[in-house]
Order: sequence, then C-alpha cells, then structure tokens
Amino acid sequence: MTLLPSRSRNSAFSLIELLVVCAIIGVIIGFTIPAATTMMRGSQLTQGSQSLSDQLSLARQQALTRNRPIEVRFYKFADPETPGEDAKEPTSWRYRAFQTFEVLDNGAILPLGKMQILPSTVVMNEGKLSSLLDESVRGEPKKPDDKDPEIPRISAKDVSKGESYVYQSFRFRQDGTTDLPSAGNAQWFVTLHGINEVVPAESNKPPPNFFTLQVDPVSGSTRSFRPNAG
Repeated sequence: MTLLPSRSRNSAFSLIELLVVCAIIGVIIGFTIPAATTMMRGSQLTQGSQSLSDQLSLARQQALTRNRPIEVRFYKFADPETPGEDAKEPTSWRYRAFQTFEVLDNGAILPLGKMQILPSTVVMNEGKLSSLLDESVRGEPKKPDDKDPEIPRISAKDVSKGESYVYQSFRFRQDGTTDLPSAGNAQWFVTLHGINEVVPAESNKPPPNFFTLQVDPVSGSTRSFRPNAG
C-alpha cells in the first residue's frame, strides 16, 4: 500500500514568515493611520464650515422674512474634555460655537434654535484671520447678563458652569444688510481651522487647511474660501 505524503509540514508557516507578515502589516498600518486621521479632520472642518455657512445664510433670510433684526453670536468657552482648557481660566477658552436670535420690538431677544457647536477638532480663529472675532477690531467680547434668554450648556459634564463664556456678535437688519461698519476697506470674516493649528494672533497667514467665511456688511451676502485639504 502506498502512503500519501503528509501535508501538515508543507502547509505550516515558519516563525520567520509570521514575523515578516506582522512587519508588513505594521508598515501598512503606519501609513494608513496618519492618512485616515487627516481625512477625518478634513471631514470635520467641512462639517463645521457647512454648518456655519448654512446658519448665516438662514439668519439673513429670517431677517428678511420676519422683518426683524437677527443677531448672530459667536461663543468662546472652554471644553472640559480638551487638555489644557479650564472653565475658570478665560485665557484657555476658544471660539467654538454660534447661535442666532430674533430681536423683538421691545429689544428682547428670542433664540431661534439651539447653540451650534463645532466638531471637537475645529475652532474659530480669534486673531487677524477673523475680523469678526479679533478684539483689536471688535473690542472685548461681551459677557452674558440676566437678560440673555438662554445660557449655553458647555457639555453634559459641565452644566453647572454654563455661564462661563463670552461672545462676539453682529446683526442682520430687516433689509438683509448688517450693522457692521462698511466705511473704507472694512472686511468682515471668520476663519475655521484645526484646534491644534498654531496661528499667532497677529499673523495673517492661515494654516494649510482652513475655511474662511466673509460677510458683506452692505448686502449681507456671504462668500467662502477653502483650499484643498493638505
């Protein structure tokens, strides 16, 4: 009787072969993770910029249809889940949310929706890249008072510190124009970029990946600028 040769010895992998495969997988993962991270951050920037664009366009449309001024607020506060930020330390706060309000005839304001918070990896620049938020242009941001109808809740873990924020704002008038100064070469815009992008307050140079939304003070129309994600 002829015995068939055993295949177990031929089908097994040696230790060296397994190590080579593991090394190849490690190299592939090493290249994939940074690319995936970049894509995710670019996606979040796109999401945040689209939300801001939609909100400002809607605010202008509501001013026209409701025949009342609509106020847009940009909120600056600390995210307790972001390392280095503290609700008790204003210097660590970042602009990361916005909300619209209807201004009633008696001067009171009524929120038109919930506060819109940007994705956790995206913030609004508060230096030269955002004239709408730059303190050297707009002055110090406003603090909330008893007349504010809604105090933004920063997060589910920090609801007791909801008053810890400041904001900058402007209004769309009933005819679609804004209350922003239009004299000279005044230009009004806000820039979004990654939270880890280091941009000096006095710098006019944006990071490689950013989004800028410009507001025409006379017509109230908006224009957006976004380079290809780098």
